[in-house]
Amino acid sequence: MHLRTKLTLLYTGVLVLVLFILTTALLLATSHTLYREVDEGIAARAASLVKSIRVTGSPFSLLEVALPNVDVFATPDTYLQAVDTRGRVVSRSNNLGGQYLPLGEYTLKYALKGKGFYETVQAGGQQIRVYNVPLVVEGQLVGLLQVGRALSTVHTLLNRLRFFIALVGTASIILAALLGWLLARTALKPLDKITGTAASIESGSDLSRRIDYTGPSDELGRLVVTLNAMFERLETMYHRLQQSYDLQRRFVSDASHELRTPLTTIRGNAELLLKMQAADPALISEALNDITDEARRLTRLVEDLLILARADAGFMPEKESVLLTELLQGVARKARFLAGDREFVYEEHYSPEARVLVNRDYFSQLMFILLDNAFKYSPPCSTIGLTATVLPRQWVEITVTDQGPGLTPGEEDRIFDRFYRSENTRGQEGSGLGLSIARWIVNRHGGFISAVNRPEGGGVFTVRLPIHNSKGS
Repeated sequence: MHLRTKLTLLYTGVLVLVLFILTTALLLATSHTLYREVDEGIAARAASLVKSIRVTGSPFSLLEVALPNVDVFATPDTYLQAVDTRGRVVSRSNNLGGQYLPLGEYTLKYALKGKGFYETVQAGGQQIRVYNVPLVVEGQLVGLLQVGRALSTVHTLLNRLRFFIALVGTASIILAALLGWLLARTALKPLDKITGTAASIESGSDLSRRIDYTGPSDELGRLVVTLNAMFERLETMYHRLQQSYDLQRRFVSDASHELRTPLTTIRGNAELLLKMQAADPALISEALNDITDEARRLTRLVEDLLILARADAGFMPEKESVLLTELLQGVARKARFLAGDREFVYEEHYSPEARVLVNRDYFSQLMFILLDNAFKYSPPCSTIGLTATVLPRQWVEITVTDQGPGLTPGEEDRIFDRFYRSENTRGQEGSGLGLSIARWIVNRHGGFISAVNRPEGGGVFTVRLPIHNSKGS
């Protein structure tokens, strides 16, 4: 069932309920008013007749009471009848014809109590409302006066009112149902447009489409805004997933290539040893050294892959507040042993109390990834620099400078991708994972890393980390 049909049925149902309650109340009020007018009319007619009664003798029987001409008080639909205490009719209006107002045993017994009362009786094929008035003379009941009025006029009025209510109510319900359906259709028309656009997006996979809506900022307007925001997020997530899938596919391809090279070397040397078991010991030693070197290379590659796998799984290293000078001086001390024939220069421009919130092991790994690249790609007798400076707004900037081949224009961001190797560094030893690990470490510490070329040649790798305030921690 369509929503507009449900809304139409709901509107119509509520209208039917309201009309039923109102018309029922109207009928009950009208019926009560008409019956009360009948009762008041026959009661007033009875009171007028009783006032006209004259006593002509000792009040021992109704025959000694002079009744006026009851026809004077009768009307075409009002009937009068007087009976004695034995139930015999002593006077009645001519409009009764050959009929009598019914008089039951219950009526006489109730009249003996001396109070007037109403009752509805059936006479001549119609209902008659009768007011029974006890006739009391000097404290003694001498008879009963009955004033009746036919209810046919009341019934006719009520029947006409019911017919009019039924006719008008039915027309109102039909009209309300049609108007409700049209209004629901008009109000829900934007929903059809929203549904059509969403269906076209789903079928065509075009997440760049949006729902056009120029109406007011009502419930539908807010729904459109929410759906467009959802489509935008879905589009962003879809592109991210697509990029992640492309990176994963390239990662698997590059990892397979990087793993295949050392495995091929190890396998070739092992097969050579099997074939030349009695060969020259120097040749055997050379093959074993090759196997060892490739095994180490393979181990480093696997370790790097494990670190990146942790990064993909959302691993967050434990951090502690450490003095910056303690970290960097330890890195500088070890770096001097790795410099070889290259000159290593360390400079620091910060307060000795400066602290950072880091993981010691990962911070050291970050620094040695950058320094190892600088040593590896810089020519002999060149200078490698490590500089740390505290910037305003509580940041520390650590730079590693080298005099290597520098970066190819446009690859400043790509060098941090996994397995990416710059054109200037191809043919050199390495897997292309170090800078990816470095970026992950910096991101996990809430910092930034970038790379640019030096004007005088070489490259500059810059790491920025937030200063940790131990007093506010």
